Amino acid sequence: MVKKYYDRTIILMQGKRNFRYLLFCFCFFFQRALAQGDFTGVISQQFNQYSQQAFTEKIYLHTDRNFYLSGEIIWFKTYITDAVKHHLSNLSKIAYTELIDKNNNVLLQAKTGITEGTGNGSFYLPANIPSGNYKIRCYTNWMKNFDPAFFFESTVTIVNTASSAMLPVIDTIPFYDITFFPEGGNLVQETENNIGFTITDKNGAGLNKCTGIVTDGNDSIVLFSPQHAGIGTFLFTPLKGHSYVAHIIDTLGKEIARKAIPPAAEGLALRLTKTSSGQIAIAVKCMPGDPENGKALYLFAHTRGVIKSVQKALMRSGVAQFIVDESQLNDGITHFTIFNNERRPVCERLYFKRPAQKLNIGLSLDAKQYSARRKAALTIISADADNKSVPANMSLSVYRADDLQKEKTTDIYSYLWLNADLTGNIENPLYYFNNINDVTTRQLDNLMLTHGWRRFKWDNIQQNKKPLFEFLPEFEGQIITGKIIDSATKRPFRDAIVFGSVPGLYTQFYASQSDKNGNIQFYTKNVVGPGELVLQAQETDKHFYNIEVNTPFSGKFTTNTLADLNISPGLKSALETSSINAQLQRKYAADMLRKYNLPDIDTSTFYGKPDERYMLDDYTRFTTMEEVLREYIPGVIVSRANRKFKLAAFDIQNKRLFKDSPLLLLDGVPVQDADRIMSYDPLKVRKIEVVTRRYYYGPLVLDGIVNFITYKGNLEEFEMDPRSVIVDFDGIQLQREFYMPAYDTEEQRKSRLADFRNLLYWNPDVTTNKNGETQLQFYTSDMKGKYIGVIEGITTDGKAGRNTFSFEVTQ
Repeated sequence: MVKKYYDRTIILMQGKRNFRYLLFCFCFFFQRALAQGDFTGVISQQFNQYSQQAFTEKIYLHTDRNFYLSGEIIWFKTYITDAVKHHLSNLSKIAYTELIDKNNNVLLQAKTGITEGTGNGSFYLPANIPSGNYKIRCYTNWMKNFDPAFFFESTVTIVNTASSAMLPVIDTIPFYDITFFPEGGNLVQETENNIGFTITDKNGAGLNKCTGIVTDGNDSIVLFSPQHAGIGTFLFTPLKGHSYVAHIIDTLGKEIARKAIPPAAEGLALRLTKTSSGQIAIAVKCMPGDPENGKALYLFAHTRGVIKSVQKALMRSGVAQFIVDESQLNDGITHFTIFNNERRPVCERLYFKRPAQKLNIGLSLDAKQYSARRKAALTIISADADNKSVPANMSLSVYRADDLQKEKTTDIYSYLWLNADLTGNIENPLYYFNNINDVTTRQLDNLMLTHGWRRFKWDNIQQNKKPLFEFLPEFEGQIITGKIIDSATKRPFRDAIVFGSVPGLYTQFYASQSDKNGNIQFYTKNVVGPGELVLQAQETDKHFYNIEVNTPFSGKFTTNTLADLNISPGLKSALETSSINAQLQRKYAADMLRKYNLPDIDTSTFYGKPDERYMLDDYTRFTTMEEVLREYIPGVIVSRANRKFKLAAFDIQNKRLFKDSPLLLLDGVPVQDADRIMSYDPLKVRKIEVVTRRYYYGPLVLDGIVNFITYKGNLEEFEMDPRSVIVDFDGIQLQREFYMPAYDTEEQRKSRLADFRNLLYWNPDVTTNKNGETQLQFYTSDMKGKYIGVIEGITTDGKAGRNTFSFEVTQ
């Protein structure tokens, strides 16, 4: 009986297992069939889910000029927007700016404080900086999670006239390169392909005056030539089993470059055209007999992470057609992707829709010509494309337009809509926006053919991989990261409590608990200017340790090349004159150029308002800290045991004495041995703040806090714990004050102090009111000539724009 029951139980259990297995298989294949039947819905859901987890930023830097002499100052303003709508972003509170040479050596670095999407800073160019072209780049901590190709990057020229090698030797040997970009990404044999190409010199500049010839052995197959910036297209049908070579011929008939065209293969060829009715037609072709024939293809279109169209079409007689109304697309770059029947991405194409909205900036000077040392009044009006007044946040530079200054080739408008969404070099982006016609629109489409835009990988999206981000957004201030390591074993300390302090006039104290790899993080706030960072582990960790601090600056660089510095010998006189004037200006106005604006920051301590505060100068001063605490600080109980001092916080309101010692701070630095603070000279202490309640701070549970603050905030003559790690630390850069003398009176105009300013005005905080209006003024210098004013800016809802004005200064 028992055996029968046992056998029946086994059979029943096996039946249940088989049923569960069959149910699992049914669900699996049903879901798979459902996904295959509705791939458009599945890929849309996966894409949206990924995009919501991968917020991206764009960043733009407006510099006052693009040509400088050593010893001058580069002034800049930073604009940070979200990558989708270009609204000013409130995500990141710090921007990292660097000056980099052609070998990716970083010469200057700065951390700029960001408020509501904007901030400003400056670089003083050292007297020994070599002449050359340099990259100035900018990014946030969050942007370090993505390709550095999406950091802001532009070129500035710096000349050192005091150097014996004022200008670098230029390599005069020409070199040209040609790169091919089949539309859609595939060069398909036996099928007509639209081929994009770029012809560039060694500096990455496009070559226009040349002709290309595609040959098959000794036979010429196709002729082609660039249309703009070395970019163009041609139609080409490669035959199976044939090899082709492209030859580049200059205007004298000489071959200057040649390159084999990659061999054609089977696959899908894509062709995008715009119809007269405003529709975008996308044709996908394959070879006769291709296995894709008769199967479904899918079109997925998105504009900066927002889905605009998802379609399905059958490949019939070697062709699949998709139609998208341009009105469906958002402004800017749309990314078209073709998926095959196996749901794999097989073709890509970018398309640019010209933006309809723009910030229009009206400028009106009170004169077109001024004499030296005169006031110029400027009226600024900001409006949208419909001429409706809008408030805007802008930056303005007014400088002398001599032969050394190069015309800028990009601005905030062209950068946000074009550069920020493309990788690689774009030659003169402003060209595509300042000359809007059929020709430039066609040339802009050629640009789309020869650039890629990928902030993600389709594999990650289709496999539902959650984005992993190493770097966190800095919502309040810099996140200082590092690692604590056992000095003896060289292994990371796990669960160690580490203190980080920035000594100063107001308390900057942070705490972190290390993870299993010894990593630590301090979430700082309002750390400004140069100083020191003091690091130490909690006293309970008796081991000897070492604490390493990571640099917040990115160690990744783009492959964009810098052109060799090439200054005409005819500009030697202009360089010498500018150099003399700059030296005289630094001599006469040296003190004014070293002024900084005091930061407007929250200086309250991490514990807020203390329970007790004692300004020691209000009391009779004692010569020992023990007398001070016993006589004046009732919230701190002093005792001794085994010849060592012990302090305890006394909660007067609740009448309780804490057992454990309170956190002792001197200028924000923890003092873990009470004897050290008790032996400190109290005459150097300005005030004592006491928290007499239990306080929770990060990983710490504190039985009170006693904070000793000196007059100078520099731990004067205090001997630090020898195990402390002290490193130089730069907080947010102090904002340098722009020097501009005033000439409102005749006495001021007659001043014998020379004024050789070539940068008359720099204002990174030009804002218009709700009526879109503001007025400002500046003063001319002793230098006559033509001057240019450049203003750029953006509204809170993402309308960007730029405008210029000019005037003459006479004697």
